[in-house]
Amino acid sequence: MGFLRTRFPLSLNISFHARFCEQIRRNYRKSSRYFSSGQTEPFFVTTPIFYVNAEPHIGHMYTAVIADSSARFHRLIGNSVTFSTGTDEHGLKIQQAALHANEEPGRFCDHVSGLFKTALKNCEISYTDYIRTTESRHKENVHSFWEILSEKGYIYKGKYEGWYCTADEAFVAEDQTMLVKLPNGQEQRVSTESNRPVEWFSEENYLFELSKLREKLRHWLKSGPVIRPLRHYNLVKSWLDQELIDLSISRPSARLSWGIPVPGDSSQTIYVWLDALLNYMTVAKHSQSEMNIWPPSVHVIGKDILKFHSIYWPAFLLAAGLEPPKSLLVHGHWLVDDQKMSKTTGNVVSPQSCINLVTATGLRYFLMHEGVPASDGNFSMKRMVRIANSDLADGIGNLVSRCCGKSLNPLQTRLGVSPSSFESCGTPGSDLLSLLERTPDIVHDEYQKWNFYKGIDQVMALVRGANGFFQTMEPWKLKKEGQLDQLNATMAVTLETARVVGTLLQPIVPSYSGRLLDKLGVPQENRSWDFARLRWTTTETALGSQQAVLFPRIKFD
Repeated sequence: MGFLRTRFPLSLNISFHARFCEQIRRNYRKSSRYFSSGQTEPFFVTTPIFYVNAEPHIGHMYTAVIADSSARFHRLIGNSVTFSTGTDEHGLKIQQAALHANEEPGRFCDHVSGLFKTALKNCEISYTDYIRTTESRHKENVHSFWEILSEKGYIYKGKYEGWYCTADEAFVAEDQTMLVKLPNGQEQRVSTESNRPVEWFSEENYLFELSKLREKLRHWLKSGPVIRPLRHYNLVKSWLDQELIDLSISRPSARLSWGIPVPGDSSQTIYVWLDALLNYMTVAKHSQSEMNIWPPSVHVIGKDILKFHSIYWPAFLLAAGLEPPKSLLVHGHWLVDDQKMSKTTGNVVSPQSCINLVTATGLRYFLMHEGVPASDGNFSMKRMVRIANSDLADGIGNLVSRCCGKSLNPLQTRLGVSPSSFESCGTPGSDLLSLLERTPDIVHDEYQKWNFYKGIDQVMALVRGANGFFQTMEPWKLKKEGQLDQLNATMAVTLETARVVGTLLQPIVPSYSGRLLDKLGVPQENRSWDFARLRWTTTETALGSQQAVLFPRIKFD
């Protein structure tokens, strides 16, 4: 792979950069005053924008639910949240997919983007901005950013040749390709990273001087835990130990017409990844927040797009004189019954098929319970149903229905709870009190570090403790024997534990937690993280009139 360098002039328009930097300074002055009052701070979380060459699958929803859980958690702890998602709608793959579907590209993108928007809504994703790369606000941003890079001397024109993977929208180095034998006996060269076909291209493009930025990228990588989990940090570190080759950032419009043209040169179309990555800045520029939200707090991404977000994206920003993202959270992919999910094998799982079976609550809970960012997950409909039934219907649901049932709670109230409530229940009470006191802080720390599966494990340990406590205390016997003080103490302790559980699970299963807290009569203003721990009170609260069954058991053969 190589290129011939030719310097060239571009019309320079840096008014965007000046305005954006002034906005940052102005917002910083505002936010500094705001921070001093201790009221809030900005949290800017993103998913990647999803490519519209195919319909949404559970892998997309996993990314979205991680980002959504993080956004909801930060709202609960009092931070001002900007949460963006959306669709990536340019590039050769889209052009080809639209042609294959016999549709005009714009209409094709409208349809598939609509499918993503519906899937996100049905999965209870609480984004604040849905960005599409075909929007005029984004095209203006891309043009302005191109001109900044040009003005700063990072763009030149040259001949670029090498192996190109259309599926990945990227040139691939010779040593990152291999020959494989197809079923028909022919040989095909593929990318070793993605196993997708590559073709040889030789063309005149605009290039970005990525090679100049290796030391700055290393400095960013060393500035803190910017890439998690550690295995992905180490991978990026190894990439930066190698020579960086300048990046082709345009394609001839004769080959790629569906995209944003290069400013001042309609014969070239801007590289889809430069276009796509700038969506985060488009969102920041149009944010309604009174505070400066740049740089992004965290980009939640799949491991397949790590290089684009950990090398190219921070390099573009550093070249433009802007701060790179604070962190990347990188997660694995989902297998389906131990097999790689692909259209070829026909095992792509639609999020709607899961929602139809276990509701959005069941799907969200399964993804966050089973998803471990450092490794690939394994999806199974049977396992999803089993976990939803076990934890949501039997574990938490059973706890709530037992202490809200009219047999043991004829007055339908949540009694006030005090230290004496636990003391009067003896050792079972003191054991549950100890668990109840330490759980919220542990969950807070795990959520803060995006270890949602670990936070869920802690909550469920509390649920098991509460169910065990309830079973040991045998309140039905206490009622029969007339031991009303101990009965009331048992009910008060159990209901308070259920309240804490409902509050802690809000980022993971918002509508389920909402039903739980509604049933317990918890007002909306008492659902922030400040209330996610044991609170002493002498006040009795009326239970909600809703049925106590939070999650009906699901039958699945």
